Amino acid sequence: MKHIIEIVMNILESEKQSAKIQLQLNKICELEDDFTKDFSKEKWHEYINLDNKKGQLHSLEIEHIIQITYEVCKEIFLD
Repeated sequence: MKHIIEIVMNILESEKQSAKIQLQLNKICELEDDFTKDFSKEKWHEYINLDNKKGQLHSLEIEHIIQITYEVCKEIFLD
């Protein structure tokens, strides 16, 4: 199971982003730049730590989705 999660995560990371996703990402980056332009070093450190925690949560969510998908496929194809 862990191996499957790693494979899927690697595929997701290596896929090219669609133009729509890239456009949305650019908008978010612009908003983030405006929001953080006056941050001190300390505030930047706090912000980066928060962003890392959110990234870890997102990875756990993806892992959970993969686990559910794996279990459903196993039931369908192995029963």
